[in-house]
Amino acid sequence: MTNKINLVINLSILALLIYLAVAVKQLQEKVFPDPDVMIPLMSYDNSKQELEYNIRQFLNNALTQAIDEQEK
Repeated sequence: MTNKINLVINLSILALLIYLAVAVKQLQEKVFPDPDVMIPLMSYDNSKQELEYNIRQFLNNALTQAIDEQEK
């Protein structure tokens, strides 16, 4: 009985390692299609949204600071 449990555990670990190796290889092919060039995984839409958020935060902070200075 113990041998069967060990066999199942070992086969599960082997399957997970194979899955991990395939996933890493796919990720490597996406990021490094050309050995000299690295492609970022962050999509353009995410970086655009992040830029818009940062600009809004900057403007809100500037307006808040201007209002605070006027009140003094």
